[in-house]
Amino acid sequence: MRTIRTISLILLIFLLVGIASASEDVNFFNNTTNITFEGVNFTIPQGFGELKDAQDFDELGSEGKTCFYINEAGGEIQITVISDWMGMNLDELYKDGAQKTKINGHEGWNYTYNNMTYFGYVENDIGVLVGATNQTRLFEVVL
Repeated sequence: MRTIRTISLILLIFLLVGIASASEDVNFFNNTTNITFEGVNFTIPQGFGELKDAQDFDELGSEGKTCFYINEAGGEIQITVISDWMGMNLDELYKDGAQKTKINGHEGWNYTYNNMTYFGYVENDIGVLVGATNQTRLFEVVL
C-alpha cells in the first residue's frame, strides 16, 4: 500500500538535491502569487521564489510532480501532486501520528517530519501534499 512515508522520502531527496543546486537563480515574488500546479490551485506568499523547475518522480511505486519554493530567511515550501492516484481517498494519505485537520475547507492529515510540517489532502480525486518549515504557511498556501 502506498503511504505518505513514500512521498516524504521522495520529497526529502528532492529537497536535498534542490538545495545543493543553489538558490542564486531564484526570483523572489514581490507579492503573494496564485499558481496552478498540476491542476491544483495554491498561493505562494510574498518573498518566496521557485527554487528550480518542478520535478517529475516515479519512485517507490508513485508518480507525480513536486515543486519547491524558498525565501531568503530559509523558509521552504514543497508542493507535491500525486498524478497516478486518481480516485484515491484520504485514508491512503495517513501517516503514523498524523492528526486529522481542516485547512481552508480541505480535510486532511497534518504531521511534522524532518523540521517540516505537512498537510496531505485529496482534491478532485488527486493526492496533494504541501510541506512548509512554518505551519502557518500551510494556511497561506493551501487554497
